[in-house]
Amino acid sequence: MAHHPTLMKAHTGAAVGQAKREAFRAVMKHWELYLVISVPAIFLVVFNYIPMLGAQIAFKDYNPMQGIWGSPWIGFKQFELFFKSPFFWPVIRNTLSISFYYLAVSIPATIILALALNEVKNQRFKKLVQMFTYAPYFISTVVLVGMMDILLAPDSGLWGQIFHLFGVQKVPNVLGNPSAFSSLYVWSSIWQETGYGAVIYLAALSNVNPESTRPRKLTGQAG
Repeated sequence: MAHHPTLMKAHTGAAVGQAKREAFRAVMKHWELYLVISVPAIFLVVFNYIPMLGAQIAFKDYNPMQGIWGSPWIGFKQFELFFKSPFFWPVIRNTLSISFYYLAVSIPATIILALALNEVKNQRFKKLVQMFTYAPYFISTVVLVGMMDILLAPDSGLWGQIFHLFGVQKVPNVLGNPSAFSSLYVWSSIWQETGYGAVIYLAALSNVNPESTRPRKLTGQAG
């Protein structure tokens, strides 16, 4: 026997309405939880998803007067110009080399510092070392570059003063040497971020039972 379309539509509408009422009651029952979740959810949407709309600028001939939405669409023209540019492969090569350089140094440095601090028994000394290694993380990049300029300036910096102290007049210009850029970038980042990474590893090590890491003695009766 076929069902009347009007009756089926009314039944479906009633079921949907019942589901909406149950969902609303569930939300109102736990409204405190949803209120707490709404804060990071709004932060995620505002600062992570909405800015992604600006990625369309890569596909447009951007004009500041017209804005992102009003600028004409040019498709993949910008990407084609970049791929055909003579700087394409040097940029890719430098980016990959610096990235691998940073990973090869930062990961072992962070783990070694965390393991060393984990073995320190003197809590006062441990907290002091943590403070001095963690504090550079709060220094902005602009301030860090200014500190490097003051320390490594060939004439007025600490680097130049040390050379002048030993009678060397021609001081190597480290900041002006292109081959030194990768090392300056990586090791300044290591100094700034190793302490922060070590704190994360220490938090993980604090949950490890020391007894479980000790070698167990073989016990058994010889036959």
